[in-house]
Amino acid sequence: MLTIPVKHGEGNWYADDDLYAELAARRQIVLRYAEPVNGSRADVAGVVNERGNVMGLMPHPEHAVDSLLGSADGALILSSLVESARDHALTAV
Repeated sequence: MLTIPVKHGEGNWYADDDLYAELAARRQIVLRYAEPVNGSRADVAGVVNERGNVMGLMPHPEHAVDSLLGSADGALILSSLVESARDHALTAV
């Protein structure tokens, strides 16, 4: 389990029943909070588009890049994004 700070006091993710069922069936819900923090439906913290190349995210991985900040787990997400962009750029040439 990753530990990434939640840096918001209000705001949450919402989807009606049909949209939630579609996203869940297509495995587009990619992150969930470990416990309820903001009223987000089903504790959803991150979703991706159908292609999987765009992610909407509520937690802030940029605030968890060094153990001195309490967690370095955000660096895993950020490095994954950089690696994916690098791979995409190399295959696009």
